[in-house]
Amino acid sequence: MTYDSLEERSGVRRASVKAWRKKNRPGLESVEAVLATLGFGFCPVPSLEALPAELAGELTALALKLRLNIPQTWAALIDIGIAQRLISMRADERAAVLAEHDTRRLRHDNDNTPQQRTSEGEASAT
Repeated sequence: MTYDSLEERSGVRRASVKAWRKKNRPGLESVEAVLATLGFGFCPVPSLEALPAELAGELTALALKLRLNIPQTWAALIDIGIAQRLISMRADERAAVLAEHDTRRLRHDNDNTPQQRTSEGEASAT
């Protein structure tokens, strides 16, 4: 994907993305928009050092068995958890969860349309 195409689809300026390499650090919102445009999501996970030793050891052992790195192992565990949850739901509940997931993913794609904000008073009146 070209910088121009990335800028158009994500709403993050080309100069900003190029500057991430050496000059400045991106904000979370910009990173999420660019990742969503590229077909990725952002999911923060704890480092091994932040986990209890027993859990860190089990996670490392699982990663070795799966021949994955730790972030890939977290992603696999999350996917398994979501799949298990979806299996136990009714069809209409599954559709709602998947629609919410798609909406959340698409929310990070910026179509460069001005957003209207409503005040709390207006929102509660409706």
